[in-house]
Amino acid sequence: MRKIKRFKITSRSREILNRLMRELPLLRRAGFQSQPEVSAFITEIFKLIDPGVVYEFNQDAHWELDDKSIIHKEMFSACAVTLGNQLTPYLEQLPNDDKRTAAITVILEFLKTATNFVCDLIKEQAAKEECETLDLQFVYLPPFGAAGAPKMLREAQRLDKALADKALPVILPHLKAEKIDVSLTQDGSLLPPYTAVFFIPWQKAKRKGKR
Repeated sequence: MRKIKRFKITSRSREILNRLMRELPLLRRAGFQSQPEVSAFITEIFKLIDPGVVYEFNQDAHWELDDKSIIHKEMFSACAVTLGNQLTPYLEQLPNDDKRTAAITVILEFLKTATNFVCDLIKEQAAKEECETLDLQFVYLPPFGAAGAPKMLREAQRLDKALADKALPVILPHLKAEKIDVSLTQDGSLLPPYTAVFFIPWQKAKRKGKR
């Protein structure tokens, strides 16, 4: 089953503001003079995002992602989620590197929110099939640069890069990622840049023992 979805996420503006306010030296170098200015900055970025996702469930499928089929799992959902294509031109027009770093920190928080939204959808789907989902594994994440990535993105399990580079050209056509305007570049990165690709393994739910 394949899903193609444009969806809305919550801004988490207060939470993200608190996160940014821990980076006062960065904010001062970026030119912010007050907390309301930072709040307006977060809102401005939030208005630019256009989240989209494609995901597909596979049971006993055999995606030949590499010659040894290392990635094959009995049941899994493969997912691509993007924040849309309006962020790059916005970042390019920012006046200095520190403000871009602050903006990317905000964008990565929104990518985390979008990823969690998709994980919750798939968890609900699995529960209906009397299954449960396991920890996700990222195949692709955008470079963090100097930005502070949220812990969920920073510490999540990631596929070995060499294997991920082989897998992406196979995964994206299976997902029909072009439906959300996601494409693979010649250097192995994705467009739009703020896109994540990941697997969510499934397993049969454990039945509770009788008392």
